[in-house]
Amino acid sequence: MKPSVLTLALLVATSIASAEDAGPGPTEDLAPRVARLVDDTTKDAASEDRAFNQLLRLGRAGVPYIVAHLGDDRRLPEQSIWIHRSGGRAERQYKPWYVHDGLEAVLTELTGFTMGPQNGHLLPSQRKQSTRKWVAWCVERYPAQADVCRSGQR
Repeated sequence: MKPSVLTLALLVATSIASAEDAGPGPTEDLAPRVARLVDDTTKDAASEDRAFNQLLRLGRAGVPYIVAHLGDDRRLPEQSIWIHRSGGRAERQYKPWYVHDGLEAVLTELTGFTMGPQNGHLLPSQRKQSTRKWVAWCVERYPAQADVCRSGQR
């Protein structure tokens, strides 16, 4: 095979692999997928780790759907999350006790923002306050998906 054809074939293969890792397509409804992943965080340590890292792979498209699940007060099986970063960057560890805390860690990684302390020692009132801040932030940043951002508020 000619070098230029081989190079082109490698470029196409790399592009396809990158597109698969880039997250969801622009028209995909992420609500069921995020709901399943959030539920998976409560099963066992391996499912929790896998689910949080899959939530991260959704990228910014997943943010409104993740915000919708804030306030979830179910306990996590493992009170430690290792965020596996791509591109040779160091891993980061969070120590959440509840689903809400783990989702906040994911949101912090995806957005670069934090809405308060991130540990398992928060009072329910502090989690509610954090949820309100995230929802307001989400509605402002994702106006077309404001209903999704607010959908977790009951």
